[in-house]
Amino acid sequence: MTERIEREKEYHNIAFSEGIRKSADKYYTIHKISFEELSKKLKIYGEGKNVLEYGCGPGSHSFILAKYANKVISIDISDYAINNANLMAKEKNITNLKFIEMNAEQLGFEADSFDLIYGNAIIHHLDLEKSLSEIKRVLKPQSKAFFYEPMGHNFFINLYRRLTPRMRTIDEHPLLSKDIKFIQKYFDTVGVNYYHLTTLLAVPFRNMKAYENILRFFTAIDSFLFKAFPFSRKYAWYCVIEITKKKQSL
Repeated sequence: MTERIEREKEYHNIAFSEGIRKSADKYYTIHKISFEELSKKLKIYGEGKNVLEYGCGPGSHSFILAKYANKVISIDISDYAINNANLMAKEKNITNLKFIEMNAEQLGFEADSFDLIYGNAIIHHLDLEKSLSEIKRVLKPQSKAFFYEPMGHNFFINLYRRLTPRMRTIDEHPLLSKDIKFIQKYFDTVGVNYYHLTTLLAVPFRNMKAYENILRFFTAIDSFLFKAFPFSRKYAWYCVIEITKKKQSL
């Protein structure tokens, strides 16, 4: 295990056990709508299939995936997260879900093993070349992978990141436009949808009854901006990367 991977493991064990990112939860409330859209796609492509959750944390979306997938295998570098997730799956008597401690850059699976791969805020922690090679290797032909990832161009979001260093690792690298282009070189088709620019303005209203309507209002503004002014997409907080692999692994 490299020094970088050891740092990631140590950090995430502490983060999951101590909840050091809890103070940022209020900002993630705006992900409601974007994540609803992503969840619909995961169900379409994962129903009855073999699914890999790539970087699952203490369970993440795995328990939802297991409701409609044939089999779900979920991996994470954090042994703390994996142990707790396996205990939860056992308590819930979920038999088609397994959590495994594993380095995402060195997957212990045979080629073409999965019909769908999903990851939430994971590849920006990894060596892109190593992780993309492994994703491409274990993903079946004619199948898809979805990644929900933070972007790294927005000045104000980057300022917040610099002011809260304990909430992130020194090795993570929110994605830049050049990283998106790098991903496009690895796969047959790569589509990107961008989310959350003005929607951050909805956060102060999160405890109001009208919050969802306010959030949808700013979501509509974001959609307009991203369509009318394509240059604004890079300043989004998050993106959904939809990967299609059409060819057989070499």
